[in-house]
Amino acid sequence: MKKLSNIFILSSLIAMLVFACGNGSHKNEILLKSKIQAEEKSEIIKNNNCLEKYYGKPEEILTKGLVGKFVDFGDAVVDVAKVSEQIIKDKDFAQVNCKWKIGRQRNIVRLKQISKIKLYKSKAPIDRFYAKYHTRTPEEQAELKKLYDSLVLYTDPVRQKTDKSNAEMLSESIGFNFAYLEIIGIGDAAVWEHKVNDLKVLVGDYQFTVNVDLNKGNDYNLDKAKLIAKAIIEKACL
Repeated sequence: MKKLSNIFILSSLIAMLVFACGNGSHKNEILLKSKIQAEEKSEIIKNNNCLEKYYGKPEEILTKGLVGKFVDFGDAVVDVAKVSEQIIKDKDFAQVNCKWKIGRQRNIVRLKQISKIKLYKSKAPIDRFYAKYHTRTPEEQAELKKLYDSLVLYTDPVRQKTDKSNAEMLSESIGFNFAYLEIIGIGDAAVWEHKVNDLKVLVGDYQFTVNVDLNKGNDYNLDKAKLIAKAIIEKACL
C-alpha cells in the first residue's frame, strides 16, 4: 500500500506539472478515480465473513458451471459430488470434487475445508494465516515433527493399527517441509503449496482451499486455481 501511495504521489506531481501547461487536470482526475475504486474494492473483502454461510456446504459454491468457465471439459462426463461426509462428519472437512477424464487422464478440481481460522489474542486473522502457512526452517520442521509424533504417532490407537515402519512413513509424509508461495491479489491472503496443488485463501475470518490437478504442469494448475478462487470469492462475497 505504501508503494502504491508513493506511485500515486509521484503521478500526482507529474500531473500538476502538466496541468500548469493547460492539459493535466483530466489526467489527474482519472488517477484519483482509479485510486478510490481500488480502495473500495479492497474493502469489500476485508473483514467480510461472507464465506460463513457456506461453512460445511462447499457444493453450493463449486459447481460444474463455475469450473466450466475456466477449463474445457470437452465431451467428458463430469461428476460433481460432495465426498467428505462419507468419511468424517465434520463441517471443517466438507469437500466437493469436480472430476472428469480426458482419455485416460483424470482431471480434478476440489473445494475443501471452508473453515473459520483459529485465532489467538495476539494475532489478527492474516498474521495467524501466515504463521500457519509459511515455509518452515529445518529447525521448525523438526520441532513440529516431534510434537506430531508425541501427540499422534505414539498414541495407543495409532500404535494398535500400524507397525513401526508404517508409523514412521506416516510421520515423514505429513508435510512438515511444505513450501508455501505467497500469492498476491486474492482475498485477504493466499498461499500456494505446489507439492499438493493446494491454493489456500483467507477471506475475513474464514479460509478455503482450492485443489487443482489438470495434468498440464504446476504453473497451469496454479493459474487455474487462482481464477477459480477469485470466482468463488466473487460468488460468495460480491
